[in-house]
Amino acid sequence: MPCRRFIAVIAILGTGLLYPDLSQANGLRTSFGKVALENVPMGVEYSMRRDSQFPLVIENNSDSVVEIKIEVLAPEGSEVQEGYEPIPSVDWVKLEKTSFMVEPNGKAETDVVINIPYKEEYLGRKFHVFIWSHTIGESLGLGIRSKLLFSVGEAH
Repeated sequence: MPCRRFIAVIAILGTGLLYPDLSQANGLRTSFGKVALENVPMGVEYSMRRDSQFPLVIENNSDSVVEIKIEVLAPEGSEVQEGYEPIPSVDWVKLEKTSFMVEPNGKAETDVVINIPYKEEYLGRKFHVFIWSHTIGESLGLGIRSKLLFSVGEAH
């Protein structure tokens, strides 16, 4: 019987400002606000761009060029989504590119690659990781913490 894999991608639009009283015009925006994946296979690379046609895209809604850095972070304490556990190692999630210079009203795009080590103990578990996209070198810091949630399935 052929092995079938089903991975559902659910995304919720995210808009982020470290200073919520600022207008939308001076900020960052992403469609990668909250992404949930089901049955991500162990032992193989899962590319959000290749396998889901859903790369991480950050939009610069400001009137100036900004430098954006993207980092993978493990949630702590009460930050962890209910029903999930913090990712055991942020090394499971790699970014194709981690820094960008983005023109006013421009976009930056990178692939997010998940590689879960093949261990039976991970099968069926659900993990949570943040992807933090933020400006650097600016007098006003802007940022978005995208939430990536996934359950672990069999390798295929």
